Amino acid sequence: MNRREFLRNSTLISMAASLPKFSFAQVKADDRIKVGLIGCGNRGCGAICNMIEADSNIKIIAVADLFEDRFKSHLPRISNFCAQKKISDEVFNINTVKKFSGWNAVDEILSTDADLIVDASPPVFRPGHFEKIINAGKHAFLEKPACVDVTQVRQMYKLTKLAQEKKLCVVCGTQRRHHAGYQEIIKRVQDGEIGEILSADCYWHQGGYFGQGLWGEYTDEFCKDPEEMEYQIRNWPCFIWTSGDHIVEQHVHNIDVVLWALGDSKLPKIVRSVGGRSNDLEYPKYGDRFSHFATDFDMGDGLHMHSYASQDPKTKSQVGERIVGTKGYIYTNLYGTQTMTDYKGNVIWKAPSSREALVQEHANLLAAIRSGQYINTLNPLINATLTAITGRMSAYSGLEFKFDWALSKSRESLMPKELKFGKNPISPIPVPGKNQLV
Repeated sequence: MNRREFLRNSTLISMAASLPKFSFAQVKADDRIKVGLIGCGNRGCGAICNMIEADSNIKIIAVADLFEDRFKSHLPRISNFCAQKKISDEVFNINTVKKFSGWNAVDEILSTDADLIVDASPPVFRPGHFEKIINAGKHAFLEKPACVDVTQVRQMYKLTKLAQEKKLCVVCGTQRRHHAGYQEIIKRVQDGEIGEILSADCYWHQGGYFGQGLWGEYTDEFCKDPEEMEYQIRNWPCFIWTSGDHIVEQHVHNIDVVLWALGDSKLPKIVRSVGGRSNDLEYPKYGDRFSHFATDFDMGDGLHMHSYASQDPKTKSQVGERIVGTKGYIYTNLYGTQTMTDYKGNVIWKAPSSREALVQEHANLLAAIRSGQYINTLNPLINATLTAITGRMSAYSGLEFKFDWALSKSRESLMPKELKFGKNPISPIPVPGKNQLV
């Protein structure tokens, strides 16, 4: 066994504990895992394709979405993928898969005999869905982020403990954690190969506004009023309450990597952030969130993590992480490379190519369920989500605060009091110095 295989296996084993084999395998002498999907958008259907590529010994038995039209517009992606890969319709059949839509769709899909639920719905719905998934006794794959506000963070910490008690496997969409190159280089950092860590930077600069392609923009078929809840949920990346803003929804990936390198137990002490919104992003058409953030997370003991996230059209893209030590530094990029360099410019180590992380995360989950091993990767995602949320809170308010205050004292809650179609007025774009920290 080479070092990479050893590290990959060690990572899985470190998260694992004995779990009785899932009951249907014993009863039916069949280890085909039944899967249900909540959220049939681009990421949901993409996750199912990734899962099928990881292990085709599964069956997609049901799908659920608030909007029935998603079945026609998005499910063919899965059918086309299966056709290209010559995957049997025993795995996915668009004509026979059970389809549930409307506000009760989640309850209906959880009443099926699915063993595993993929939740790729808008982030604000993640805690409520996960609680129902646990209560239904299902394993889960949860997309990132864990949630959108501090109130939900507290809920998710409780739910991950409940999942552990019930020995329900949970893997999250922080796919870098399942990438062999990332696993190796983070292990090298933790082994001291770049010396004592001096600073860490992470970046998600995107040359476009996620949500710029509005759903139904060129047809009269869908809601056109940004003050309507339907519009906000269909265009969820644009709105704070549905997405948590892009520092939470996307940049959480990079923040997670830095926290991982620091050992997962080290969280910020003080948070200070700035941010804003490009003037030409029309409001409220493109929602109420910011287009850029820059955050200084004081990690204590003189160590700082600098976080940069932007989404402005026609700007230069950069997505990655840089950790600096006394002997050298690493730079990691999921779709580039992972390298360790000394201060003379010599590359000490460079990761070889490895399996697509979006596929490997599902392979690890399915293998854990099928073999009777327990895996739960949710707690690190909650930590990273909370860290991102505090960056957003500081940027919106323009204030510096202690990180512990957010979890212990903040009353922020973004979820509307009632979920139903109709008017759902949105607040003005936050103005630092005027927007209150709650």
